[in-house]
Amino acid sequence: MTRAVSLLFPVCLLPLLLSCNYPRVEEFEASIGRISQDDMTRRFGYPQRLKKLPTGSEVWDYEFLAGHSQCVGYRVYFDQDRQSQRWEPQRCRSDQ
Repeated sequence: MTRAVSLLFPVCLLPLLLSCNYPRVEEFEASIGRISQDDMTRRFGYPQRLKKLPTGSEVWDYEFLAGHSQCVGYRVYFDQDRQSQRWEPQRCRSDQ
């Protein structure tokens, strides 16, 4: 009986893990324009790529796994005060 339960547990856990989206892309998209660089790294981690522009602003590239293990890329623009301004879709490097 214990062996059957131990085999059943991973099977029941798998759909839950597949439905999780860390971080949720909807939350990420909604936070742009309202979140600072410090808050961005606390909530979503460090970007895969970062570029400082001559104007003092920065551009960060993020890649996340979304549903069905699909990569979703974002380019986030920050102003000189380190506040997010906007985002645009970005092709994942793994897709190239």
